[in-house]
Amino acid sequence: MTRIADIAGSWTVLVTTPAGETVAAGNWPDLSEAHGWAREINQGQLARVRGLFPLVLARDLRIELERGVWG
Repeated sequence: MTRIADIAGSWTVLVTTPAGETVAAGNWPDLSEAHGWAREINQGQLARVRGLFPLVLARDLRIELERGVWG
């Protein structure tokens, strides 16, 4: 079974700003780099981190969906 994280080309961090706006910030090729940035934002209380999300090329996702490898 394929997971989205297995085909992710990079990672982004979803944050909510003090003004209440939610935005996807950054584009890290490595999950640990995105996690480090998110931790810094949280510790500095600059914004509220909502989560880390994989970014996948639409073409790659379509290929995997057509292969039918999702659980």
